[in-house]
Amino acid sequence: MEQSPIQNYSKVVNTLIFIFPIVIISIQVGGDIVLFILAMMGIFIAISKKISPFDIKEIKVFSYLTIGYFIAVCISVIYSGQAAELAHYIPRDFYFLLAPFIALSLFKAEINISYLLVGIKVGLIVLAMIVLQQLLSGTHLISNRPSGVMNPNVFGNLSVCLFFTLLVFFQHESFKNKITTLLPLFSGLIIIFVSGSRGAWLSFLFLLGVYLYFLNKQKIKLNSISKIFIVIIVAGTVSLSILNQPLKDRFFSMYTQTSDWIINGVPCENGSTISSSGMRLEMYKSAIQKIEDVPFFSGHGYRTSNIAVFQNSKCFAGKISYGYNHLHNAYLTNYFNGGIVLLGALLLILFVPLRIFIKANIQNRENPVFISGALLTLGYASFGMVNILLGDTYMNGFYTFFLAIFMLLYAQSVKISST
Repeated sequence: MEQSPIQNYSKVVNTLIFIFPIVIISIQVGGDIVLFILAMMGIFIAISKKISPFDIKEIKVFSYLTIGYFIAVCISVIYSGQAAELAHYIPRDFYFLLAPFIALSLFKAEINISYLLVGIKVGLIVLAMIVLQQLLSGTHLISNRPSGVMNPNVFGNLSVCLFFTLLVFFQHESFKNKITTLLPLFSGLIIIFVSGSRGAWLSFLFLLGVYLYFLNKQKIKLNSISKIFIVIIVAGTVSLSILNQPLKDRFFSMYTQTSDWIINGVPCENGSTISSSGMRLEMYKSAIQKIEDVPFFSGHGYRTSNIAVFQNSKCFAGKISYGYNHLHNAYLTNYFNGGIVLLGALLLILFVPLRIFIKANIQNRENPVFISGALLTLGYASFGMVNILLGDTYMNGFYTFFLAIFMLLYAQSVKISST
């Protein structure tokens, strides 16, 4: 039987949905290619059908949020006073410019969430193989921690998001699919622990608590098989935590470094040894002390946060911090860079979807799409507490793709339930 054009189109889109979680972290520009294809498909649809993603109810909010964030970034570049020098950084945020068309390409397809879940399963297994290979071969020593093709912090954060997306849907899978999901889930745990990102570990614990909260709110009795699987996952998590000596060492060093900073601050003499935790805490303290000097609407301009905070610093720690391009906190960095406009755009793109997903979850506690969407936005919000956010092409592409899918599936679920 010959398939209709919409079925053929949906098959192409679902294939791209399957590929994306496999390549976004494991292959450089792999995710870029998938998103570019989706964006071009969306642009073609917009032109040929003479429709705009800003007029379609299901993707209107997503489209305005993403284009608004891109405009805010451009404004902060202009206000930096060195727009010509900084313009080459704007392509990092092109995903938000193209996001409405990516959403449009997804909207015109019949999305099968199974393709995404299988892609995540394959992706986590592939990532675990890459991490273990780097660990055993010693190639990770170039960046101190095994992290595939990217920064260890970004690698750990995105792995956390993949893990929890799979975990949320795990409860609703058949027994056969649960069996095939166990290996990817344990692969995800290995990736998160071995990558050595303390921020990712803290976000993992935070999201685990939120997930258990959502699970408790469902107030449904789990069958014996589901309980056994959950016990296995929890036991595996605890075992990896106990047996992972680097994990315990890094948390202990974070505790001692934080305690030392609280008592002694950071040394100011040239050549002094400064801990990573002490450096971050000093950045936060110095930035908060100068927050009243930030132009409220425009900020100081893109990538100028550390210059604004530490340009007159005579302390050795301040001179080192001056060389960074962010304050290791997305909210402080965005406010210094773009004032309330850029900070507001960041908060909107995180918390407007979160509010939508939580409100939908209150109406339907069992739909995994709503929980996955909430965990995605909360995960990114937690990443931003200790690092830069939406300033990396991998982070931007990942968030754009998954937020588009979850918001579209949310809109479709609400539409079906109301009919």
